[in-house]
Amino acid sequence: MTNRIDFEAHFYFPELMEYFAKRTDYPIYDPETKALQRSKDFTLKHPYRLTHLQESFAERLSMMDAHDICMQILSVSSGIDFLSAEESIEWCQKANDYVYAGMLAHPGRFQGLAALPIADIDASLQELDRCFNELGFIGWLVDSNFGTSYIDDKVYYPLIKRLAEHDGLLYIHPTQPIDNRLKGLGPQLAAAPFGFGIDVSIALMRMICQGIFDELPNLKVMIGHLGEIFPYIMKRMNDKIRGYHSIAPAVNKELPEYYFQHNIWITTSGHFCPHAMRCAIDVLGLERILFGTDYPYEYPEEIDAFFDGLCLSKKDLDQIFWGNAEKFFLRSLK
Repeated sequence: MTNRIDFEAHFYFPELMEYFAKRTDYPIYDPETKALQRSKDFTLKHPYRLTHLQESFAERLSMMDAHDICMQILSVSSGIDFLSAEESIEWCQKANDYVYAGMLAHPGRFQGLAALPIADIDASLQELDRCFNELGFIGWLVDSNFGTSYIDDKVYYPLIKRLAEHDGLLYIHPTQPIDNRLKGLGPQLAAAPFGFGIDVSIALMRMICQGIFDELPNLKVMIGHLGEIFPYIMKRMNDKIRGYHSIAPAVNKELPEYYFQHNIWITTSGHFCPHAMRCAIDVLGLERILFGTDYPYEYPEEIDAFFDGLCLSKKDLDQIFWGNAEKFFLRSLK
């Protein structure tokens, strides 16, 4: 048996779904059709996903035990970020408290990535401090955009700085892109097949170009889906930036590869392709890759089959499954 630490696992909780059901603007949940509308381009009505997003901790533990998952790092699924500042303050606190209750009831089995009311920076700072100082979370899951702005915008820098002071993890998670060229043609363009990865890649590259990692050299950032586009284009980025970095408006001091060696990690969540895994290992190295599932948006049985079919040694797999997690992110829990 191999124990696995899952860095991307999502949830909803009953009280939140009841609230979504009362809304007339996005996000809207229809309990009769069991459809959650997040935007004009994206409606979640997959029975498996919606059912397991709302499962109890006991039900979740049963799945985890069946698939050798010793711990899930939990993050609330998309929706809270669409709410007004006042609503978001209330529901982020409730989501974080929900995770904390699971941590207390099942010690060592669950950990948390904070949900923050991003529309109110002061409230977000307070909630971030609470999540670290009182709840014992290890990071903050942030969307790749907030509808009209991105995480790299200067207004959010105090949050990123405070997170780095807590030695916390910033997990950049995709959401519907802002770019109008990615809208109007449904989820094929706007969601997981294409737009999600593009939006995360832009958000992270802007953080690099704006020198955020130079200002905060201890900042830890993680992205899913085997690094989105970065492993594939890393060499080209480095080669071309060497040629015109001095005349570009970007202010980063190092090449992108440097930050992927010192500040950035990736997970396997939602991208279970052996060729992509090989590329990520070759370009980034095993030390930068951690296990993630994107549960319940992906099926545990298919994830197991993917890892069983990889030509990797048990030592290499263990490094991905739990070794890197314990070395870089869970040290404070020991």
